[in-house]
Amino acid sequence: MADRVIYSDLELFLTGFIRRELAAMPGQPFPGGFISNEFWVNNPAAPKPAPPFQIIVRDDSGPRTSRVTKSPTVGITILGSDTVNKIVITNLGHTVFAIMEGCARVEPGNPVAAVLDATGPYKVVDESGQPRRYMTFELSVVGTPFP
Repeated sequence: MADRVIYSDLELFLTGFIRRELAAMPGQPFPGGFISNEFWVNNPAAPKPAPPFQIIVRDDSGPRTSRVTKSPTVGITILGSDTVNKIVITNLGHTVFAIMEGCARVEPGNPVAAVLDATGPYKVVDESGQPRRYMTFELSVVGTPFP
């Protein structure tokens, strides 16, 4: 009986999925980005140049929709650095949007059963002055039986 289920770490799955999909693109049009569930922070003890862009995935959770599914909303922020222009970030936003629209697949380890709704990518003013885009997705995800 699937009265109790455990849902996967959606941020972990989606950051890995986006990372793999971008790496598989012919010609590597978006190299060197930082893809995580938290913004990149420079370590003062070992400073490094900022990545050319960041893709931040945030799971905002959502209601349980059946005995084994729920519908979380996911927010994705794309933030550029001084080394990329707005056109690159806009193109990256459209690419990530397309990747996310195709993330529902029947494959081991993929909890996404369907993409129910999607909005964006929107331009967002960033106080740093860097180009920023934001998009949201409502997903249907399936859990695994709780022992």
